[in-house]
Amino acid sequence: MILSQKAIDEFKAIFEKKYHKKLTNAEASESAHNLVGFFEVLYEIAEREAIRTKRLEKEPKGFYLEDDGKVYNCLICHNTISGKTGWWDKWGQKCLNCQRNINAGVIPPDICKNDKIWFKNWQLKEYFGIHPSKVQKLRRTGELKGIDLLDEKGWTYLTVFLVKDNVSFLKKYSKNKK
Repeated sequence: MILSQKAIDEFKAIFEKKYHKKLTNAEASESAHNLVGFFEVLYEIAEREAIRTKRLEKEPKGFYLEDDGKVYNCLICHNTISGKTGWWDKWGQKCLNCQRNINAGVIPPDICKNDKIWFKNWQLKEYFGIHPSKVQKLRRTGELKGIDLLDEKGWTYLTVFLVKDNVSFLKKYSKNKK
């Protein structure tokens, strides 16, 4: 989208008022165009989500993602998905492995939209400073309870730790949190 000089001047004035810094015309033009581009992306995402949500009225159990050439990420494992490798339902987009685990009752579907009720194995090192070998020991001793998500071949591709299952662990190790 091409912005008028008036729009760029308005952006400069707003920026100067908010941040007490003057921008050159080039800086203001670039920043204003970036901002407009960002909102175009947000609008495209909201529009696509609205279309999918409307489609759920006809297909309440969900459906495969459209094969529109776009690549998405699973809300749970973050694997890339597109077309027939992705599923959409009221909980959002997921890979077929995560959808299968939800359908089987292995994990609750609300983890798709609420990252406060669960954490992943990599977060144990990142947030608690716990080395992966210690994670295995904590799981063997029952101090840490994880749910292994299995792919279609029966291999573990992700371990999920529900907060409700690990309250005592979180109390004990939260002091290590960065």
